[in-house]
Amino acid sequence: MNTINLAFGRLLRAKRGEMKLSQAGFARKVQWPQTTVSRVEQGQRGVTLLELLAVARAFQCSVADLLGELGGRTFGVIRAQAPAEQPGFTPGFSVAFASEDAMLAQLARYGVRFLGVEMQPAFVTLPVEEVVLAALRFANEPRVFEALPALALKNAHCLDWNKLISGAYAVHLQNRLGMVVAAALQLKGFAKGIDKKAWSTLQGAHDTLAEGKLDRDEVVGPQPKTDEAFAFLRSRTPGWLSFWHGMGSADLESFQRWLPL
Repeated sequence: MNTINLAFGRLLRAKRGEMKLSQAGFARKVQWPQTTVSRVEQGQRGVTLLELLAVARAFQCSVADLLGELGGRTFGVIRAQAPAEQPGFTPGFSVAFASEDAMLAQLARYGVRFLGVEMQPAFVTLPVEEVVLAALRFANEPRVFEALPALALKNAHCLDWNKLISGAYAVHLQNRLGMVVAAALQLKGFAKGIDKKAWSTLQGAHDTLAEGKLDRDEVVGPQPKTDEAFAFLRSRTPGWLSFWHGMGSADLESFQRWLPL
């Protein structure tokens, strides 16, 4: 979820509360559907410049005042989302873990670049373990999830798996790392130049992660809105992904496109 959108949603909800306005009441003032107000407050949707002007008028302040408050709240969101520094992790890890743009810039350093995405410069290169761990936080996005198994395969020998696995446990993302490792194992018949030791290492990582698997759903792609949608998504989910309480189509062709990186 975009950090700025999340911070603006919290700001909107707080200021609406100060004015003792319901979502419906605020929606009437800015002439939005109430569902739009709800999505903005949850950080699921950004606002245009014209919408920002309407919000400022509703709160009887300037756009500059809103942006000033937003800056402080954005920093607060980043601090809240960033994990406590782990022993052996570089200081830049917290930034990549909290910011999708920073994470994508780090992935680009390892050859993972997405079409149509303008990368911000990465002034330092984080160790690959930290890049994978930061990317796991955003792995509900299909494009990120689909790129990670090939990245893990390419770096299977040089990855510090103890650091990566313990880090995943520390930030409660062991299921997502398990999903990535399981997806990498599905590529055994397609990846060339990967020796037996690498596959054995991946299987060992999978088994270690399975011992601490969390009992919670992980959705790759848009979050289903109804029980029927959840049931349909589950029906399309392959067994290796269901094992990790993951849900999504996750077809092998999507992973193969990243071979070789």
